[in-house]
Amino acid sequence: MGSAAALLCLLLCTLHLTAGASAKPHYVVLFPSVLYYPYPGKVHIHLMDLDEPVRVTLHLASSHRIPNVTLEAQGSDILQLNWPRFSNISTSPPGIQEVAHLHVSIQGGSLQVSEQKEVLVKAPDLRTLVQTDKRVYKPGETEPPPCAPSPAPQVRADAARPCVQDPRGNRVAEWRAVSPRQGIVDLSFPLVAEPALGTYIIKVEGKRHEFSVEEYGVPHFEGLIRLPRVVMVQDEKIPLDVCGWYPSGRTFRGRAEGTLCQGHRYNFREGSATICAEFKGRTGRNGCFSTEVPVASFNLTTFYETRLYAHALLLEEGTG
Repeated sequence: MGSAAALLCLLLCTLHLTAGASAKPHYVVLFPSVLYYPYPGKVHIHLMDLDEPVRVTLHLASSHRIPNVTLEAQGSDILQLNWPRFSNISTSPPGIQEVAHLHVSIQGGSLQVSEQKEVLVKAPDLRTLVQTDKRVYKPGETEPPPCAPSPAPQVRADAARPCVQDPRGNRVAEWRAVSPRQGIVDLSFPLVAEPALGTYIIKVEGKRHEFSVEEYGVPHFEGLIRLPRVVMVQDEKIPLDVCGWYPSGRTFRGRAEGTLCQGHRYNFREGSATICAEFKGRTGRNGCFSTEVPVASFNLTTFYETRLYAHALLLEEGTG
């Protein structure tokens, strides 16, 4: 409820029923100064220093659309009466309100109280907020679109009918007879393995919210190529390692293949070409494939670059 609902009306105070040293009976009736219909509420009655149970009756009288309601309880301590939900009326447009009369009656053997107070009864100004837990989803995920009408704790079941449209305008999800809890409707639906990629739209009560479905993901494993920083002319072999590992720390099992290439310094020369040495093999228990490439595979003349470029591909076991 809104902030006005937090203001409590203090109805009737102290009664002096007996004389002498005995405690003086007291009672307090607490109820909201504003009642939002058709939503329920609570009324509290505090009875203190009474020797016998009393009957408490509350009666809400309205001259307009709000039905008259009578609540009764019996006790001698603390009573709570639950204001019912007015399910047999429809909520008026926001801002419509009226002043109703709340009559309080406390009847006991030696206690007779009858008082009447005014209370404001109004329809809440409902607003709807639509929000998802993230902006981008990937195929196969579950997409949850919570819808939060406020400030009232509930909305009419026939008012909120959220639906989701895919990028082609097709309605892929719809909910009916939605019943909020504390003003929030928490819904979800699973995306198929191969959905339409693009922007989806959630629509509810004239509001809309967009989210995207895209193909993305973190690398399944990471790779590394190890080469010496410098190769001398007199060297015969160039050691090369291709390693892989998973984010969990488990070593990679599979095949590695690639090339170690040397580019031509003057690419405009006729017949110039890049020199490449190929390599392939399986990774070992440490997750690495190790080999040596002969230095003689490359041209050490001034027409070729003095840099080598490595390219490698890792293939998991069972992926072909």
